[in-house]
Amino acid sequence: MNTNGVALIIGAASGIGLETALMFAERGARAVIFADQDLDAASEASDKSKSIATAAGYETMAMAVDVRYRVSVKVVVEQVKMLFSRIDYAVNSAGIPRKTEADTPNVDESEYNILHEINAKGILHCLQEEIAVMKSQEPAYVEGRSGSRSIGSGSIICITSLSAIIGSPNSIPYTASKFAARGIIKSAASENLRSGLRINEVCPGFTNTPLLQGAMKRKPEIINQISKAMPLARAAAPEEIASVVHFLAGPGASFVNGQSVVVDSGASIFLGG
Repeated sequence: MNTNGVALIIGAASGIGLETALMFAERGARAVIFADQDLDAASEASDKSKSIATAAGYETMAMAVDVRYRVSVKVVVEQVKMLFSRIDYAVNSAGIPRKTEADTPNVDESEYNILHEINAKGILHCLQEEIAVMKSQEPAYVEGRSGSRSIGSGSIICITSLSAIIGSPNSIPYTASKFAARGIIKSAASENLRSGLRINEVCPGFTNTPLLQGAMKRKPEIINQISKAMPLARAAAPEEIASVVHFLAGPGASFVNGQSVVVDSGASIFLGG
């Protein structure tokens, strides 16, 4: 089923967020908003989406957002609602990786704080503003072989990490930020079970994004680590993660709510997830 509504992608300038936004355009969204701290890259991606969009009258725009500040997210969400009347799909993909490895006694508190500021509190800010706007919308309906059915007032997907499910050595700041994000998502989903909103989480394993590519250049041994850790002996392509996000957003997943979907080629089976 097509996702033919309005999609807001936060963290849409690169990686999984970029591929997700482009996939919404390609698969029939009537409008896709590319929101990111890097406005130039978001604008370039927004322009690119015009060449692959399939909806008649497709609209797109780029907006600057810094998820560390709730007011920044609020401005984006409210402006999108004002311009397009509703937000059908919100995808929260903004996040940063760890910069250093350290065991427990040597955790860098400044890194711990910035990772939580963006990876956990950023998710909170997005959910706060999206829920406030989206849960008051009229429900959407789709036609199926069983007749017409409500798919609720909107769908929110938060992208975290396999590290939200499984602890990693020498990575407390990052792992803790992703576990915290997962807790925020679960609480928000439980609060909104009867609001008409669906709130789900996607937890990717190693994914071939610019962030991972940069890490592999700095530490080539990561390539061998990925080959050993991932059952398919490779990192995921961003579109493999985006396809799962797109499914969860759309009407085909209208009965999926409050779930954490791990996309790791099965690695977590071996790692104890």
